[in-house]
Amino acid sequence: MTDSKRAPRKTNKELNDQIFSAAINILNTEGYEQVTFNNIAKQAGTSRPVLYRHWGSAFELLLDAEEYFDDEEADTFENLDFSNRSLRENLVVSLAHFDGSQPFLRAILIELGNDNPVVHKYFDGLHQQQLYIMERMLSAAQLNNEIKHTVTDNVKLLPFNLMLYQAMVDQSPVTKDWIENLVDTVVLPAIMNQQD
Repeated sequence: MTDSKRAPRKTNKELNDQIFSAAINILNTEGYEQVTFNNIAKQAGTSRPVLYRHWGSAFELLLDAEEYFDDEEADTFENLDFSNRSLRENLVVSLAHFDGSQPFLRAILIELGNDNPVVHKYFDGLHQQQLYIMERMLSAAQLNNEIKHTVTDNVKLLPFNLMLYQAMVDQSPVTKDWIENLVDTVVLPAIMNQQD
């Protein structure tokens, strides 16, 4: 005989939804200092040992939470069609996708200050994604005869690094006007002036 009053066991997806939602909620409402296993477990309705089994730190859990909620947008972003727009238009559209939340970027900045190796691994992955996007954009620009030369990785990463500085250090909003100004005054000149 089964106990009909017993609550159904949560699936892995349901539990992940609750854990990741709790982590992001705490980050956005209480600040990074409050993103702890204890607080996440309490808000997600689970136990700390469950979290310890899957993550080495609350920061690693937070990174997975950000990735978890960004997956759908990232998939859309990586499948953008760059063939029907100019290089300038593609740059503006693409850079608008890289607009990390201030609380998350502050967490990254704190962990950079702690020389956390997980942050360096995170940036390695992020840079690979950014290079992939830029290479696709620049290939489309070459096919459209907008550029004829290759571009170094430093120039490809330039817009993303400047955006990151703006958001993390200057802490000013990354608006569409700001992105357009960045593209027109810095990124496009750097691309166009680079020769083999």
